[in-house]
Amino acid sequence: MDPHGPTAQRFPLVARFRPACLPLPQRIRALVDLADTAVRKADQGLASAVYNQAALIASDLGLPDLARELCHQHATSYLHACPLPAMSAIRGLEPVVNLARLQIRAGRADEGRQRLLDLYGAVEAGAHARFDGVGIPADLTATEADCQEVRAWLWRVLLADGTRTLTTAGRWAEALTHIDSHRGVGKRMLDGRQVAVLAALVSGDTTSAAGLLHDTTPGDPWEQLVTACLTVLCRLDAQQPVDEHLAELIAAYLQRSPESGMTVFDIRLGLTILDAVGPAETPAAQRMVHALHRRTAEAEDGYAAREVLAHPLFLSLATDREAQDCRALVRACALGAGAIPGHLHGELAAALRASDKVIRDSLVPR
Repeated sequence: MDPHGPTAQRFPLVARFRPACLPLPQRIRALVDLADTAVRKADQGLASAVYNQAALIASDLGLPDLARELCHQHATSYLHACPLPAMSAIRGLEPVVNLARLQIRAGRADEGRQRLLDLYGAVEAGAHARFDGVGIPADLTATEADCQEVRAWLWRVLLADGTRTLTTAGRWAEALTHIDSHRGVGKRMLDGRQVAVLAALVSGDTTSAAGLLHDTTPGDPWEQLVTACLTVLCRLDAQQPVDEHLAELIAAYLQRSPESGMTVFDIRLGLTILDAVGPAETPAAQRMVHALHRRTAEAEDGYAAREVLAHPLFLSLATDREAQDCRALVRACALGAGAIPGHLHGELAAALRASDKVIRDSLVPR
């Protein structure tokens, strides 16, 4: 398997919640509604979600400076009030993690991964640190139990994001070393075990990959689908028969209803199965393409549309209408547009001001 190829690059495939990239007006109005709810309920968590999603919108639109500015504002709204309970400390560090993710998105993957490592080290040591102008106080948390909870959260972030920076560069052996150093392989088909399987496949060691797949604990239904998908890819690389395995995999995928917030995972899994089907215009390939279009359109998810449009086999088998639908969705979501229309910018700014006040009010000693 090509370590830099599109199939390998979709891994690790983990079903983590990711809000849909709706058409931009809907996306911003949903944030306005979320901010209104945060104000009405005095809900710190909802207010933080407004900030996080606003920064993501800015990044998606190709406005990294605005995204960084929002991350700074978000972090400051929490970190001025240290020491904090665990959940508030985590919410205060989320924008610092997002600053590292912005670096990774900008192509500075090693720098972003090092920032995550340094952040984890600072929190673990209880030391003051500074990241991109954001000061992390030594007294971040109120108690040792709070600190342990924050460390556990950061460990999960480091494992997932740090791994992704290496796999995106095709550095699978290094990714596996990174995971091993943080005790992350495990028996279930999560980030660590998937990387172990891919590291074996890209090195041509299909025997080790097959052993890892055979010894995997089944886990949730989505994990079983990923295991089945990797099994097909492993058998293809080993030049073993796959017809029966592939038919069962396609049937299981088509019978599965995507969960809310899991559209991108579902589409990436479907595209990987399409890779396994191969270039022939078979009924199975046609069924997969039509299902991928339908799920993308039903979710109105610009991320999903962008994914399918980048897949040559999808484009070659999709109808003109299906391809046009996906292109129209990417335009409606304003991905990479480079600007926020004035009236929507005003609505977004008001939602952020309201959310900032909710956060700060929640941290005032009673």
